[in-house]
Amino acid sequence: MKINFKKFIWQMTTLLGIVILLAGPINRSLQSLGLRHRVPFGQTVPTVEASEVYTMFTCPCCGQPLRKEKPCCGAMTQMVDFIDQKTATGANLEDIILATAQEFGLDRLAEQSQKNSIKEKLLASAPADSPRITVGEVKKDLGEVALAKGIVSTDFTINNDGQTDLVIDNLSSSCGCTSASLIYKDTESPRFFMVGHGQENPDPSWEESIAPGDEAIIRVYYDPSVHPDLEGPVTRTVSIMSNDPVEFETKLTITLDQTKK
Repeated sequence: MKINFKKFIWQMTTLLGIVILLAGPINRSLQSLGLRHRVPFGQTVPTVEASEVYTMFTCPCCGQPLRKEKPCCGAMTQMVDFIDQKTATGANLEDIILATAQEFGLDRLAEQSQKNSIKEKLLASAPADSPRITVGEVKKDLGEVALAKGIVSTDFTINNDGQTDLVIDNLSSSCGCTSASLIYKDTESPRFFMVGHGQENPDPSWEESIAPGDEAIIRVYYDPSVHPDLEGPVTRTVSIMSNDPVEFETKLTITLDQTKK
């Protein structure tokens, strides 16, 4: 079989010319696609807008929906940054909501229906041998607290009623006047404060493991000097973050009546 080399060369030259002719418009179109989405071509384009997630969560300081522009405090900034990081990975909306709730607590969700939905899913998927946090008292009244007498404290007892170690990896409070520590086997942890309100919290890698059947103490401190002009009733909360797959945030409440004498 004879090959017509002249015809073959002509066909290949024509094909090469078509490829060169189309390469420019295709490349410009791909670059335009990347620029429109503000990412280099080839990277994952987020499927969820961060601003959509902001409105689903509230600030622990003021209770207002999250906003990127002019955040009210460091705590809001921290939550916004966390959501930005999650959306940038291309995660779906459900996963972003769950991750944010696990990081900052279910109470930060604006809608009760979303809280209920997440809890139902967590209950259905929780292993039988998982750790389980329980608290005897979740609320204590400190009575009158005088500004002149300084810091007061009270203790709450928590238990691990599960079958594996209960890991406490963070504590936080609802106001800069309130802090908390964990006491286990006669050793007290560093004190934890409200994020973004002037106090530095301990190393973020800190954690404490409570064995099955053991108990620990959460010591809550209240400093009236943080609000020297305040008089009257006060309510503050402390959140315990743990590896309990369902109750990963446990809230404790203190009430008191602040006076100046």
